[in-house]
Amino acid sequence: MRGFKRLRSKPVVRKRALTRDDLARAVSSFGPSPSHDDLLFVAILLSGFHVLLQLGELVWPDRVELQTVRKLSMRATVKVNENGYEYSLPAHKADPFFEGNRVLVRRSASSPNPLAAFEAYLTIRDHRFPLRAELWLQADGRVPTRAWFMQRLRRIFPRDIAGHSMRAGGTTSLAAAGVPPATIQAFGR
Repeated sequence: MRGFKRLRSKPVVRKRALTRDDLARAVSSFGPSPSHDDLLFVAILLSGFHVLLQLGELVWPDRVELQTVRKLSMRATVKVNENGYEYSLPAHKADPFFEGNRVLVRRSASSPNPLAAFEAYLTIRDHRFPLRAELWLQADGRVPTRAWFMQRLRRIFPRDIAGHSMRAGGTTSLAAAGVPPATIQAFGR
């Protein structure tokens, strides 16, 4: 079997981890007056990077039969203060008992600051959809899907950046800052 795998396998192609410079480029690419969907994209991108979230924890799958409201983060669970924001992640792939987690995102001294991006998105979202329960909503009222996110990601970055690049980049950034590996592991659940 090993010989067959060696003969027929393809080399592993890893996607590049996002850097803080990549994040700054993404934020600046929308100019001084970003749209609702631009703000949503940036808020998801920065949240995923700073909290080591998987893309599937932030958006719906493309296949309708896999979309379930039980896995959506809700607006009512959000708490914002001067140090950061938090919200409930009701269920995710690494949560076998579907107990959920609190996602805590701290203000960043370096640019881009995830708190500022999240507050900008939340302001426009609450103005447009004051009665909707879902936290992440596109301008047309739909929950963002993986395809929606990836399409926007492709407008800014080459194909060597993918959805997992947020989590990998956040992990690399923490390691470069001297955070112990055990802490990073616990941080990423």
